[in-house]
Amino acid sequence: MNMNVPNNFRTVALRRIALVLAVFLVVSCSPYIGFGVVAWSIPDHGLYAGDVVPVYIQSNIGKVYVIGAGPERAERIEVPLWQIRLYKSRSRANKAAALIETYRYTYASARIDGLPIRAKPENTARQIYRLRLDETIRIVHKGTGAPVIAGNAPLEGDWYQVLTNDGTSGWCFSYNLTLYDERDETPITDTEDEGADKFLALLFSSTWYPDHYRTMLNKNRIDIDRIQPQWGFFPGEESSVARIASAAGVKTFPYTEIIKTSEQAYRFDGTTLTAEIRRGNSLVVQYTDDRGMPDVFYFSTLDVTPDELVEMEKARRQDILDSIRTAGPRFVSGNYGVLQFLEKNRFLWSGYQLLTPSIIPAGAGGSGIAELRCFLSDDIADRYTGVLTFRFESTASRVNFLYDLSPSGLKLEQIDNANIKDSLVITRNLNPTVIFLTPEAAQPDGGF
Repeated sequence: MNMNVPNNFRTVALRRIALVLAVFLVVSCSPYIGFGVVAWSIPDHGLYAGDVVPVYIQSNIGKVYVIGAGPERAERIEVPLWQIRLYKSRSRANKAAALIETYRYTYASARIDGLPIRAKPENTARQIYRLRLDETIRIVHKGTGAPVIAGNAPLEGDWYQVLTNDGTSGWCFSYNLTLYDERDETPITDTEDEGADKFLALLFSSTWYPDHYRTMLNKNRIDIDRIQPQWGFFPGEESSVARIASAAGVKTFPYTEIIKTSEQAYRFDGTTLTAEIRRGNSLVVQYTDDRGMPDVFYFSTLDVTPDELVEMEKARRQDILDSIRTAGPRFVSGNYGVLQFLEKNRFLWSGYQLLTPSIIPAGAGGSGIAELRCFLSDDIADRYTGVLTFRFESTASRVNFLYDLSPSGLKLEQIDNANIKDSLVITRNLNPTVIFLTPEAAQPDGGF
């Protein structure tokens, strides 16, 4: 081996070694091992889910991180490993935090004991956790999953990716969850008389409507066909007969007295009926049927009556139909004829032979009523404005189209009934027929 290394080569090598050592010293002197995104709020230290914090130490033995907390992140605290998502740089942590911004303050409590958390957003997926009654979880993300069927109809609700307070992550369906924002969660207001049973007073004084009314109102999807003013829970303060009125009929429970079983729960003596008031003025009512099977119903209070809900929705639908008629009222397509919107939500449609019988049934005729009966799922709402239903008078058949109204015309995309569940369009057709009609000046309406 030649030991006579040139001086210039030796100098370059020494400089490179010095540079590497300098970088190592800088890195090793850094006070942080990275930056973390808080996965579960720590309000006592001013930290909420989605906050980015410096991480100083990771202890795999103690299973904790030491992080910076407080207003200036100057306070050092220990938190469990599952409560922090660690990233090498602040920029990566900020990107991760942005992904959970929508639900960073959203938590939920279980309305029933044993509610499962599953590995996938489908009711047949493996159970990885079972929630206790009133156990709190954090909502991470709303996903798209398989409908949950009870009887012959899908339950109201959504699949959410959730996190428990021991770090378990999975999917839970929201039908038996009460969601709330941790920033404005408030208990039920105390009454002035400390000796009175405030929850029993609330049970009697409130009007308890089916909980799906509130769900529809919150989602702005008011299905008029699923609202009746007489549905609800009536505790029978004067008659001593409690009633549950629903689409299935009326169930009565004559009782002798109401016995308090916990701070917010009651048993109607002489029956199997129980009622429990939950967070956010919600009510869970349960009884055992003749077969010994439990039946559970959910109710809540509303700021509006069912009649007002229906009238609000009718007015909303009418405004939309009026706007479509104003944009036309005649829309023309070279292949699919002339579609005209008239007063009182009537329509005339001629020249649509290419749509018969695959979309519009043979013998449907050329007139009928235009309706807004269905709603768009979140996945479709960014592509279309809504759902137009044409009820043809000659056959009483209804044909549904996704629609989008723009200054250039009216776009229609046919949607099969199989893709509509409880008035909600779940998915588009695999090979949809898309129609585009352009507006034309008003013409005589042919006698209407």
